[in-house]
Amino acid sequence: MKILFVLNYYYPYISGVSEYARVIAEELVKRGHSCTVVCSNHNKLPETEEINGVKVVRAPIIMKLSKGTVSPKFISLAKKYSKEADVVNLHLPMLEAKYISKSIPSKKLILSYQCDVNLPKGLFNNFIVSTMDRQHNGAFKRASKILVTTLDYAMQSRIAKNYPDKLVEAFGPIKKIIPTTKNAGDKKVIGFCGRIVEEKGINVLLEAFRIIKEKRDDVCLKIGGDYKSVAGGSVYPTLKEYIDKHGINDVEFLGKLPEEEMGAFYSSMDVFTLPSINTLEAFGLVQVEAMMCGVPVVASDLPGVKTIVQNTGMGLICKRGDAQSLADCILTVLDEPKKYIKSSEYISSIYSTEITVNKYLQLFEEAAKNEATDN
Repeated sequence: MKILFVLNYYYPYISGVSEYARVIAEELVKRGHSCTVVCSNHNKLPETEEINGVKVVRAPIIMKLSKGTVSPKFISLAKKYSKEADVVNLHLPMLEAKYISKSIPSKKLILSYQCDVNLPKGLFNNFIVSTMDRQHNGAFKRASKILVTTLDYAMQSRIAKNYPDKLVEAFGPIKKIIPTTKNAGDKKVIGFCGRIVEEKGINVLLEAFRIIKEKRDDVCLKIGGDYKSVAGGSVYPTLKEYIDKHGINDVEFLGKLPEEEMGAFYSSMDVFTLPSINTLEAFGLVQVEAMMCGVPVVASDLPGVKTIVQNTGMGLICKRGDAQSLADCILTVLDEPKKYIKSSEYISSIYSTEITVNKYLQLFEEAAKNEATDN
């Protein structure tokens, strides 16, 4: 089967959306399918290359707009390669979603909807959000199925909730993370991993860490994630200013971590945090990765995000944007860690790449069959 994935950013850019698509594509290649990705060329990368068996075609961009890119050729390349594909999988948010979907037969069009777009209030940002919503609505009307990471998130989404008959829940695929032995140290490690951007709530985490430090001094905070090449801009300077202003010790920004080091990174922690503050965070694959390394999680009570802790019992849920609630939950987990630790086998029985890929493959095969029947 020939499968086309279309999304704005792809590896080596790292985000929840890009990693979601990458893992699915590479796993389907291992099962003998032909996978092509059309994406934007966000950083002077080769126009065409093969990455782990996946053909990657990058469209040149003429400008960046907030977190997105503007590339007229992106649309034409998506249309070109869609004609050769048995099934087309668009990963949204995507500014061009409606325009691309118009040229694809509905029966072979499947969407993966990651999240609603939310930006700080303002005339320009409000225009972007309303434009994106119209684009997504147009694509939703065309699609045969819409994959969402959780129905919990989808049914509270501005867009997805209007298409309940098309929604299919498929948890995010989980990258293979190899845990290591935790080094016994003097400090209890509180961790975070993700892009250093506003919606991740790292400012709330820093405030919570200040509260924690007032109660115990045997803690440190390790923050992994890119803060240099981030779509829409990094909030690292603001965070660093806050740290310096309040004289917070024991905070370390590790930058972008190589994939082979992630197991050791997670394994070094006593508690992992995901303090995201808005619905740009819809699932949080990093939560499951941490759990697979035996690390309990404290996550915010966002739709979709909270379900991982709820389904596994491996952690606590705090109020979004509430530093005191986050600090209290972290302290509780640090005080009673064994209460929140489950086996990796148990976590894998709920969340695994195999389960997710099987769901995708089932829908792709049905779509390809339906399209072939029409032809």
